[in-house]
Amino acid sequence: PYTTLFRSVFKTNSKSTMTITLANPRDNVTLGEVKAAAAKMIPVLVTSAGADVTDLEKATVITTSEEELA
Repeated sequence: PYTTLFRSVFKTNSKSTMTITLANPRDNVTLGEVKAAAAKMIPVLVTSAGADVTDLEKATVITTSEEELA
């Protein structure tokens, strides 16, 4: 069995980052779709320290597998 995660990292106005991770993303997500969604989210995102999110830094799909040892 394997797990797939979508991770987006955003820049903030305090030189920190904010990461959002979602499980089981759609297989054919494109960078263009991610950028369009990020543009809608950025105006309402604030870090726990109060920093405003300013830009999408990167987006990644992470696939991991797990195998139990017998």
